Amino acid sequence: MCGIIGYAGSRNAAPLLLQGLRRLEYRGYDSAGVATLTCEGIAHRRAVGKLVNLEALLEKEPLLGTVGIGHNRWATHGKPTVENAHPHTSCNGRVAVVHNGTIENYIELRKELEAEGCTFSSETDTEVVAHLVERALRTGVPSLEDAVAASLTHLRGAYALAIISAEHPGEIVAARLSSALFIGFGAEGVMLSSDEVGFNGSASEVLALEDGEVATLCADGSRRLRGVSAEDMQARITPPSVSLDDIDKGGYPHLMLKEIDEQPDAIRNVLRGRLGTNSIKLGGVEAIKGRLADSRRIYMVACGTSYHAALFGKRLIEGLVRIPVEVALASEFFHEDVLVDKRDSVIGVSQSGSTFDTLRAIELAKKRKALTFGITNRVGSELAQLTGAGIYLHVGPECAVASTKAFTGQATAFALLALRLAYERGYMQDIQPLIRGLAMLPKWVEQALRTRAQIQSIVASISKAQRAIFIGRGYGVPLALEGALKLKEVAYIDAHGYAAGELKHGPLALVEEGTPVVAVALRSKVHTAMLANMEEAKARGAHVIALATQGDYEVPCVADECIELPDIPEELMAIVGAIPLQLLAYEWGVAKGLDVDQPRNLAKSVTVG
Repeated sequence: MCGIIGYAGSRNAAPLLLQGLRRLEYRGYDSAGVATLTCEGIAHRRAVGKLVNLEALLEKEPLLGTVGIGHNRWATHGKPTVENAHPHTSCNGRVAVVHNGTIENYIELRKELEAEGCTFSSETDTEVVAHLVERALRTGVPSLEDAVAASLTHLRGAYALAIISAEHPGEIVAARLSSALFIGFGAEGVMLSSDEVGFNGSASEVLALEDGEVATLCADGSRRLRGVSAEDMQARITPPSVSLDDIDKGGYPHLMLKEIDEQPDAIRNVLRGRLGTNSIKLGGVEAIKGRLADSRRIYMVACGTSYHAALFGKRLIEGLVRIPVEVALASEFFHEDVLVDKRDSVIGVSQSGSTFDTLRAIELAKKRKALTFGITNRVGSELAQLTGAGIYLHVGPECAVASTKAFTGQATAFALLALRLAYERGYMQDIQPLIRGLAMLPKWVEQALRTRAQIQSIVASISKAQRAIFIGRGYGVPLALEGALKLKEVAYIDAHGYAAGELKHGPLALVEEGTPVVAVALRSKVHTAMLANMEEAKARGAHVIALATQGDYEVPCVADECIELPDIPEELMAIVGAIPLQLLAYEWGVAKGLDVDQPRNLAKSVTVG
């Protein structure tokens, strides 16, 4: 995995494939390649590293042909090498394939194919697909579509596939299972992409493939969806949901900074139409609100930043709704014998809605008859289709690999959900201050964004540090964990997040003279305890940087640096407090001269386990 592009039409395919791959760069990758159908068969070019390397290769060795496929790869099976880069071809070079996802049984398929005489040239799981399709065609399967469909019956796992064959010029066959894939229709041909942004503004209509579907795209503009009538297919075609403006830097030096600055409007979009003066309206919750509010227990499953947003949601729901909540790493949840059944609810949280581990966890919950619910930014995503109920964020496309506005959007969505369930359980009087607080969130976030100049100054004084520690208590714990993750992702700093009370149970051994310790010390019920933990760190030589409430006279007595934020309810501190921590990571990464939009080794949408 990570980004698929395809084109069939009247224009030379290679330049269009490159344009699409550039739009998909934000997802993260370490190699790239394209293949086209020519009059002599299939020709392909592959390169390790950034797309400029592939572009330089194509300038030296151009590709012709009006049908082609391309891929940006994020290494899973095998190191980032030319041999492991996509597209992969069959032994005879007459079939080429690009793939997102994981073929779980590729080892046994590889042994079977090798026993039949196939020679493999890569370490990837993807290559088995090319050999399977070539075998089907060689043994008499009449069409590429039928050959792909027959080959899919041998696969276990998740996939988005685009396949071309020299025996069937003029067409691309695509297939999807648990990994996003879109068809775009434009004036100059038909396109295929794992993300709508890959269409580069050239698609006037879009169709999202559903699980188990196989589509054929032809250079003459015709298309088929296996098992679906032309009328039914046409009914599913929609205008594109992403514009070029959404994914452009808009004058900013980096997408990450642009997306940090977009958060006031992003939060307004989460709240729009949902937050009333005395009520919360969530359309995706209404049909199941009674069952959700009556759950014996709520599980939340997520990964990375979404996991930290879920930890915030746990505290809100337990505090306001009085339902026990367990937050699980999705990658562990579906491997364990979890005690979930029809009396429980399971909430999956994923920015993209295509996170492999989260989808697997939700599938397990559905098998156990639990109520399933999704929180995602992607309309029509796999998570949305699996759950059938949930909350869309509507924060707009997030293209920088490190999540910012999706985190604050998820946290805001959890606040809305907790308040709606509290109302359902008769706790309305307790939540009026929080309803007023939610209405103020965009303005508070705007104030938090004004701390950037101060944070630049702080970074200048600590940028040579190799380690940083983030601490918080109560609602500040998820924020400490998220702050540490952002710094790891963007600035490659050995950063650790802890519940502040745990400092003396081991982590203090990491503190030495000058170690930055970032403390979430906003005014709350645990304020006095936080001050004591800051003192512990300061006594051991730490350089203490604190998030403090405006007007607080105690924190400046302990901290070396105070980043002041508005006086907000502690239940909302993770949303406003996230802003300076995102800026800290961003400015530190920029100070080190790093690519903050595409950190090394990371991908935006993790569609493998």
